[in-house]
Amino acid sequence: MNIAEAERRTGLSRANIRFYEKEGLLTPTRGENGYRDYTEDDVQTLRKIMLLRRLRLSVPDIRAIESGEKALPEAAAGQLDVLQGDIRESEQAYAMCRAICEDRAEWNGLDVDRYQSIVLPADDPREKDRIPPAGCPWRRFFARNVDAGLYGLLWSMLSQWVFRINPDHFMSNLAWTLACGYVGWLLTFVFEPVLLHYWGTTPGKWIFGLSVRDEDGEKLSIRTAYARLWGVFGYGNCYALPFFEWYCNYKCYRACKEEELPWDLENGCSIIVREREVRWYRVALYLLVLVLRAAAYYGIDLYAKLPPNRGELTLAEYVENCNDCLKYNQGTAPYVRPDGSWNKDLDIMGGSYTGFSLGDSAVSDVTVETDADGYVQSVTVVSDSQNGSCGYQERMTVYYAFAAAYAKWSWLYADHMRDDIIDDGWEYDAPDTKNVKEAHLDGLDFRYEYEFSGASRNNAVDGKPMPYHSVLTIEKE
Repeated sequence: MNIAEAERRTGLSRANIRFYEKEGLLTPTRGENGYRDYTEDDVQTLRKIMLLRRLRLSVPDIRAIESGEKALPEAAAGQLDVLQGDIRESEQAYAMCRAICEDRAEWNGLDVDRYQSIVLPADDPREKDRIPPAGCPWRRFFARNVDAGLYGLLWSMLSQWVFRINPDHFMSNLAWTLACGYVGWLLTFVFEPVLLHYWGTTPGKWIFGLSVRDEDGEKLSIRTAYARLWGVFGYGNCYALPFFEWYCNYKCYRACKEEELPWDLENGCSIIVREREVRWYRVALYLLVLVLRAAAYYGIDLYAKLPPNRGELTLAEYVENCNDCLKYNQGTAPYVRPDGSWNKDLDIMGGSYTGFSLGDSAVSDVTVETDADGYVQSVTVVSDSQNGSCGYQERMTVYYAFAAAYAKWSWLYADHMRDDIIDDGWEYDAPDTKNVKEAHLDGLDFRYEYEFSGASRNNAVDGKPMPYHSVLTIEKE
C-alpha cells in the first residue's frame, strides 16, 4: 500500500510516518517506480508505536524494545513512575484552576506566588514525532523564480536567435505566453534533476542557502530528482495552468509552514537550510541577479534584431538580410527578390510611416550593384509619389540589411543613427522641402536627397497632388 493508505489505516500523518522511518522503527520496501510500499506488518508496527507513545515511552525506548534490547514489561514498569509524576502534575494543575475559580482571581492583582508551584502537564509527545519542516516558503519561491528566469533566458536565445521568433509580435497572445511557460518547464525538467544530482542545489537555491538531500543526507539520484520535480510541477503548480497555479502556490505556502511538502515526503528528501534567517548579502545577490537577467533579456533582444550576415555581403546574403529584417522586425513577408529588387506584385504599405495608405506609392525601386568579387558594392532606393511620403520601409530595410550589417553596428547605434540618415521629416502640413544629406561612416558613403511639397491633410482628403521624390544611396568607399 502507498503512504496515503498507511495514513488512513493508522490515523497518523505523513510527517509522523516519515519521522518513524527516519528513526529506524520501520523500513518499507520500494516498488519499481521508487515509491514506498507499506505492508500489513508496517501498519501493525505503526499502531504499536502509537500505543507506546501514548504511554509516554520515548522513541529510543521503543527502538530498544523493538530490537529486543529492552523488555516491554521492564520499559512499562519504568514508565509507571513517569506517568505517576504526570498524574501529580495534572492534579496540581487541576488544583490551580479550581483555586483560581474559588478565589475569583482577576488579572489585576493576581497572586502569582500562590500558584507558581503548580505546573501544567507536558504535551502529547507524538506531536514532536515529525521531521521539522524547513519552512522558508518565500525563499523557496524566489529561488524557483531565479531558476525559471535562467531557463527563460535560454529559451529567449533559442527562440530569437535560432528560430527567429520575435516576442514583440506575441506580447498579447495568451497561447504564446502559455507555450513559453511550458517550454520553461521543459527546460527545468532537462536541467534541474541533473543539477540536484551532481551539485545538490540549483542556482536559485544556492543564492538563498538551500539544498536538497535524501533521507541519508546524500544528493538525490536522477530518478528521485525527476520524481520530486514532477510533484512540484503537478501538485505545487497544477501543471502550470493559469490561475490554478496561483491557488496551488498559495496552498503550498500554507503547508510549507507545517511540514515538508508532499513531493519531498513522497520521495524521501528534504530541503536543507544553511541559516534560519536570510543574510543581507543573499538579498543583494538576488537583486543583482534580477538586474543582470533584465539586462541579458535586453541584450538578447537587441542582438536578435541584427541581420544574420555581417561584414562583406554577397548578393544572396544581402537578400537574406533584407527578408530577415522584414520578417523578424516588422512581421511582414519576404519581399526582396534574389536580385535585390523589391517585389512590386505584393500588396504592402511600402514605407508609409504615418499610418495611412498612400495610393500608388506602395513600393519603391530598389537596385543593388556588386563588385568584381560578387560582394554588394552599393544599394539605391528611389521613391516617387504624387500622394505623399513613401519608401520609408524600403530605406529602413536596406539600411539595416546592408549598412548596419557591413559596418557591424550594434542595434542601439544603428537605431541612434537611423533617423539622422534616412528620415526626411515628411509629415502633414510640413513646409515644402528640398534637402540633401551626406555622411561618411565606417567605410560607407551615405547620400540621401529628397524633396516634397503640398503635404497637407486637406490635399490628402481632396485627392490633390502631394509630389514626393527621394533617392537614398549607400555605397562602400
